[in-house]
Amino acid sequence: VETKPYGGYPQFYDVKITQLIEQLNPGGQVWNVRVGRKHHAPYGVFEGMTIFDAGAKVGQAAIGYIPTDQEWRFVNIYEDTATSMRALVEGTDKTGFSRHEPWTMTGSSLPEHETFFFYLQRICNHCTYPGCLAACPRKAIYKRPEDGIV
Repeated sequence: VETKPYGGYPQFYDVKITQLIEQLNPGGQVWNVRVGRKHHAPYGVFEGMTIFDAGAKVGQAAIGYIPTDQEWRFVNIYEDTATSMRALVEGTDKTGFSRHEPWTMTGSSLPEHETFFFYLQRICNHCTYPGCLAACPRKAIYKRPEDGIV
């Protein structure tokens, strides 16, 4: 599971992969929401390319890139930054409160914060030949023999 909207781990891998796909299929990464109503797909149908489709176009199994060491450094970058309170202390609060008001407010008088996360599954965990299992340098990943879950 990874937390969105902060760019994933390694840092911003999803943005970089999307840019690679966009170079191979300019303007083709779209969701067709009109088709969804006819085909029982409530959120529409993705009409773009996956990393595997794009890889086949250039003669590879999949497209990708090798992350730098810097991209592997921080798993939860920006997730633990209290930007609204920091902005308040620095005097740049956009809500109009003074420096001390939010610290003394309680219950329903507190403003609703703007932080949100989406927890997205990265893999289905049922790979026949899981690449993460072979690549894990610490052997921390295993495949259960009884049901095949990685």
